[in-house]
Amino acid sequence: MKLKLSLIVLCLCFFACKNESKTEQIAFDYKYPSVEKLIDCEGIDTGLLQEALQSFEEDLVNFYTPGKPVYSRAYSLFVSQALSNRVDYPKIVSEHSKLVFEALKQDNDLWTTNPDGSRLNFNNPVFKCIGSQIKDEPLQKTFNALISTNSMSLRMFGDELKRKTFGMKDDKHLATYVALELFYGKLYNVDFNRDPSEETSGLKEHGSHDGHNH
Repeated sequence: MKLKLSLIVLCLCFFACKNESKTEQIAFDYKYPSVEKLIDCEGIDTGLLQEALQSFEEDLVNFYTPGKPVYSRAYSLFVSQALSNRVDYPKIVSEHSKLVFEALKQDNDLWTTNPDGSRLNFNNPVFKCIGSQIKDEPLQKTFNALISTNSMSLRMFGDELKRKTFGMKDDKHLATYVALELFYGKLYNVDFNRDPSEETSGLKEHGSHDGHNH
């Protein structure tokens, strides 16, 4: 009888902890509440993803086209630099995007560690949704083929992605993939507490040949 009571107490504690964890996951202050549904995935709560996308885009234009938001140029410069590992994330990422990243990390099903270093779990249904709604048809076919064969990687997809940056400002599903793959996914390896005086990377922020679509 005592054993049964102990098991019941343990179960109750377990479920209480799970409920508490769920409460913590949704306790997040949204900066960009919007009635417009930018990301439409049936059966998936995309509220946090939409917040992540909007925060990401604001960081891009603030950094790459300060004073006058030019989304196409910001995307072009960012994607070009991200694919060649030349983005200085601590200079770009806002405090709000850091908070968004912490909230995103609470969704364990969204993340993994892939052999190429990517942190996205492409088995998450959100990527099937993204693939079904990418506007550029050739890019959509490549994306879906890579997802369906479990072979998605920037080595396979990066060059084609780089050539299609102009449309990202209008294709919010493609932009969400870019935000997750090249922005938030990269923050796992970023030390935001580094001393700027010790920077030796020599990163180039606005190269004259960066971000050209072909």
